[in-house]
Amino acid sequence: MRDNAGGDASRHAEGRDPALVDDPALVEGTGPAEAQVPGGLGAATAKGMVLWGGTVSIGFSTVVLLAVVSRHLHHEGFSGLSTLFGLFFVASLIPAGFPLRAAALAVDGAPPMRTTAKQTALCAAAGAAVSPLIAYLLHLPVVAVLCVAAQVIVAIPLSMRRGLLIAAHRFNAMGANLFLESGARIVLGVLLGLTWGLDGMSAGLAIATVIALIAVPGQAPAAVRTERQMTSLLDTWLALVLLGLFVQLDILLAPRVMHHPAATRYDLAAVPTKGVYLVLLAVSTLIFPYVRVHAQRRTVLLAAAATLGLGLAVSVVIVCMRGTIAAVLGQNVASAPLLLALGAAMSIAGATGIVINGGIALGVTRPWPPLVLGMLCIGGCEYFHPKSWQFGIVVLASQLGTLLLTAWVCLRWHPAVAAERRQNAPLARFGRWSYGNLTHLITTPIQSSRPIEAAYSSSPR
Repeated sequence: MRDNAGGDASRHAEGRDPALVDDPALVEGTGPAEAQVPGGLGAATAKGMVLWGGTVSIGFSTVVLLAVVSRHLHHEGFSGLSTLFGLFFVASLIPAGFPLRAAALAVDGAPPMRTTAKQTALCAAAGAAVSPLIAYLLHLPVVAVLCVAAQVIVAIPLSMRRGLLIAAHRFNAMGANLFLESGARIVLGVLLGLTWGLDGMSAGLAIATVIALIAVPGQAPAAVRTERQMTSLLDTWLALVLLGLFVQLDILLAPRVMHHPAATRYDLAAVPTKGVYLVLLAVSTLIFPYVRVHAQRRTVLLAAAATLGLGLAVSVVIVCMRGTIAAVLGQNVASAPLLLALGAAMSIAGATGIVINGGIALGVTRPWPPLVLGMLCIGGCEYFHPKSWQFGIVVLASQLGTLLLTAWVCLRWHPAVAAERRQNAPLARFGRWSYGNLTHLITTPIQSSRPIEAAYSSSPR
């Protein structure tokens, strides 16, 4: 499967003879069965709720394990558990790009992604080689780190199979699989954690991933083979990893950019508002196959606007419940304006996630550079040592700027529109510097004629 599959079918679809279109879904009013949502809006809403519940349940299982197991660990304690879960979070970023890549291939009717025995063996050898060093640096047991490496190896094919569920609109099956994994994490993590400490809990989480892999359906949906522009696996992975880090960056940097009292006040508001992003996380998965087939930027914009509105509503609820949240955490009540600002920032981050996933579905070449710029803006606060409310404003402004720039990158530079524009005005691509020029110079120092041709594009109609 070529990553740079041409936009010929998309060009024919825009006002041309439907008989010339390879993919009937690109003609308005038509579409293959796999691109439609069976049962109408009610069924789609029910599937979305199951997927949302399964996504939230994974985070809930982590909270349960921290609450239960930490009370029974003595010399390792809460610090060791927190470090281990931090390592699991970093490890979960490794297979981050596989679900959307597998979904895009399945929607296009291409052969599904698979891992070979040789690739699995190489991953196992690499994990076994680096685990002792990671264990030494993080002061964790070697067995626990080895289980994290094993969990990553299992998570890669699991992510591929879940991508097939996304392509087939089987969101209820995907949500059920997430519920199964979270339940297994709680049961096995608690039982083995109470018995063998960090080693046992890490093994329990790895076994829970194995159970989810065994239970997940893996049959690819039936689809007509269609050549569409496709974001490379590397750029997909970079976009999703940087998005996850961007959402968490303010909490990671707060102790460095602010003095301790200000950082504490900031964390009291930042930690609850991360739940806003978690609530919005499943929406991008729901729209991905539809956007991939129909190539409609309007769908991405509407979904991003709805996500932003929902996030703001959840933020208001969190502000109203700040007293209850403080009582549960055993901390002081967070500042209402700071809570609202950070809740709005996470709402914007949720909309940014929608746009990035939509851009990947549309085949945008590099959707991730705006995230790097946003992270640099937040990181620059280290030199100014702002107060908590000032840092909150910087985070909010950075998220808003990143959303606007990401929308410009992912929705303006639509491959089909750019391809048709180049065909009608071949000299326009030499007119001025563009986003494609700059990102190409960053990512590919030695340029061939073909990437240079792709780097120059003109504005959409």
